Amino acid sequence: MNKTITSKSIAGIKNQLVDTILIAGTSVGLLVLISSLFPFDKGLLNVDFYVDILGLSLLYLTYFLRNKLSLVFKSNVIIAMLFVLFISDVLENGLDTPDFAIIILIPFLTTLIYRYTVSLLTYILAISIYLTIGYLFHVGAISSPYYDSSGVSYIRWIEVVLILTVVSLMISLFLNKFDATINQLLSDQDKKNKELSEREYLLATITKNIPRTFLTVIDKDLNITYTDGGEYEAFGLDPKSFYNQPALKSFEPLGEAVLLQMENAYKATFAGVPQNVELVVSGQNLIYKMLPLTSDNDEVKSILVVAENITEEVATKKLIEDNLEEKSVLLQEIHHRVKNNLAVVSGLLELQSYNIEDDKTKLILRKSTNRILSIAKVHEMLYESKNFTKIPFKRYINELTEIIIDSLNIDGSDISISTNISVQHVNINHGVPLGIIFNELITNSIKYGFNGQNDKIIEIYVDKSEDLYTVIYRDNGIGIENFEAATSKSLGFTLIHSLLDQIEAEYQYDTDNKFELTFRFSPHIATDSSIK
Repeated sequence: MNKTITSKSIAGIKNQLVDTILIAGTSVGLLVLISSLFPFDKGLLNVDFYVDILGLSLLYLTYFLRNKLSLVFKSNVIIAMLFVLFISDVLENGLDTPDFAIIILIPFLTTLIYRYTVSLLTYILAISIYLTIGYLFHVGAISSPYYDSSGVSYIRWIEVVLILTVVSLMISLFLNKFDATINQLLSDQDKKNKELSEREYLLATITKNIPRTFLTVIDKDLNITYTDGGEYEAFGLDPKSFYNQPALKSFEPLGEAVLLQMENAYKATFAGVPQNVELVVSGQNLIYKMLPLTSDNDEVKSILVVAENITEEVATKKLIEDNLEEKSVLLQEIHHRVKNNLAVVSGLLELQSYNIEDDKTKLILRKSTNRILSIAKVHEMLYESKNFTKIPFKRYINELTEIIIDSLNIDGSDISISTNISVQHVNINHGVPLGIIFNELITNSIKYGFNGQNDKIIEIYVDKSEDLYTVIYRDNGIGIENFEAATSKSLGFTLIHSLLDQIEAEYQYDTDNKFELTFRFSPHIATDSSIK
């Protein structure tokens, strides 16, 4: 409701009130005039009678032309006629006039259309004339055959004025206060309505311009009370044509199953449980998100349904999945080829070792072959895995130790490998260095660590605590005397130290009647998988 509508509403109420006063007052006045003629006397056909006839006629004419006349004009006609009729009757009947009530209507009507000061001045004018007529009767300046003023004091006229004034003031004050209060309430309501209208316009603008979306409010009877959204324009539809329509009607072409699915989803939302339903409508992928709208007492009287067109997202997702699948296949093929190429290299080294009789040279070739195989094993596992960033570490170490033992344990010694690995996966940047490190350590234990003893045990422990990996490798061999000097010229230990530095590990050795290497590193340190 805006200000113009509010003003028209007030004017309409006042018009109805004035029209009612016109017809009711004029009709009562006509009945009073007719009843005053009985018993009939020619003396009654005086100036006052003709004034009354003229006034009533003018009032009836005003009533019949009420729809063509303004509120102010009609009110002024009534006030003028009341004023004339009142004065005319006072001049004829003095204090015996039966029309005292007429003077009360004068401030009442003026308050409807004018400010209170105008109403007060009009009333003062009428009372002043009334007192003047009373004074003229009192001093004998005027007289009437229908009123004997000889026994009536002027104080009596003043008393009547005081009584009329009290009644008139009470009525006019109440009406003025009531009118001011109503106007203030309507003004406040108009302000709130204006703010609400602005918010509704803003909401409607936002709703209308939300791209790829239908936004709908549904009542408990599953009828649409409001709907809009940018997708209506895309579909060439008028949102207003869906107002007060059954919400399920648009799903009828999709079949009974979809109808039942949406009906159940609506009912569940009214029960307070938000729902999501994805459908294909007219070749478009739409996701319907339903939320309950609660009132002040937490009662769900309606629900909000936001239907978003996700056709582009679905197509994009499929394209990404297809590209990812293609790249996964390509990456898998790369790992497969790397593994095969490394296998070819290791095979060439192994073939070469068959033509060499020197045991020391053969051992060097076997070590080199195992180093290559430790790297190839990583690519083999990545090729077999669906995740190209994670190597199953426990399986990797177990299979790697088998390869090394089969390659180096020529005499068939009973070597026990005990593993306690709680780390599930490592990435390739740590997998390759760790694989080569274990290859060197296991090779060193088999070839040099046990010195012919029977109980040959190798233990591997890997654990993750907080953000740190702890690795312990030990064997129960003879250990290494003068460790620094013994390992300074060893390619294997040089390689181990280089790889430990590469993964930024802190490490320490214990080689007293055994061999034990303990090192710790963070899994988040970026490394280069190439050997430095």
